[in-house]
Amino acid sequence: MVFDKTGKITNNLYMLGIPAMPVYLMDAEKPAVFDAGLAFLGQRYVEDIKKILGPRPLAYCFLTHSHFDHCGSVSVLKAKFPSLKVVAAEKAKHVLKRPNAIRLIRELTRAAREAAYDGGRDAKENARFEPFDVDVVLHDGDTIQLSNDLTVKALDTPGHTWDCLSYYFPLKKILMCSEAAGVPDQTGEIISDFLVDYDRYVDSMRRLNGLDVEVVCLGHRFAFAGDDARSYIPQAIASCEAFLRRVEDCFVAEAGDLQKVIQHVKKFEYDDKEGPKQLEAAYTLNLEARIKIIEKRLSVKASPKN
Repeated sequence: MVFDKTGKITNNLYMLGIPAMPVYLMDAEKPAVFDAGLAFLGQRYVEDIKKILGPRPLAYCFLTHSHFDHCGSVSVLKAKFPSLKVVAAEKAKHVLKRPNAIRLIRELTRAAREAAYDGGRDAKENARFEPFDVDVVLHDGDTIQLSNDLTVKALDTPGHTWDCLSYYFPLKKILMCSEAAGVPDQTGEIISDFLVDYDRYVDSMRRLNGLDVEVVCLGHRFAFAGDDARSYIPQAIASCEAFLRRVEDCFVAEAGDLQKVIQHVKKFEYDDKEGPKQLEAAYTLNLEARIKIIEKRLSVKASPKN
């Protein structure tokens, strides 16, 4: 089963906000959300959370990584739920303290808000990103108990970013992997998103592929259940390997011209596709990072030492 609209996914698990920038709510004795979307959607997330929880407070916000569209509304959530504890990787905690990171998050948030208004999408308020503290640092294998019978486990899954954590509920077989295993675009093609290291990204997906899953929740647009959940990560691995081969071939065809390769990939992956898309500024930053990683990988393979 494929979920591409907000609402209930399975018992006590909900996709809230808007599908393109969701937060996932696990209703438990200690209710938790996973990721915090965009700053200007903060009030929307709060309203949706309160529809489920009523007067009960939100206990945790688990961040998968420190990108602007995954941590944006944390300060809004903290203001509405004062006892809220923010959970993230140690690397994410350090990133979110850096002035240059905060500046970039604010720039991308502003651009995303302008694009949302231009596109007639849901942007509830004129809110900018505000820094916040990470209250709980998790490392690989650490767990947090949300109910007597409900524990969530942190999994270190670098590759998309160095600070990327996935979260797994062993008893419920629910996986929150955000962008650690890519995200399908509007056509259904899985976009591989290794922004720091290709091989670590694939290794992370292979690790996730070893989990017993009934539900897989992605960072944008989709969640899957049943056979669709079990087949998603193998498909993501295959798509990633095919993308690598295509870009490597393009480097050969373009005689190693980085900018021509970037233009080629952007054309088939972004420009030629209609419908809702990732913010172009963010896509372009990510695309250049991905192509440069493959370029570096090719140069290492071509080195006489190899």
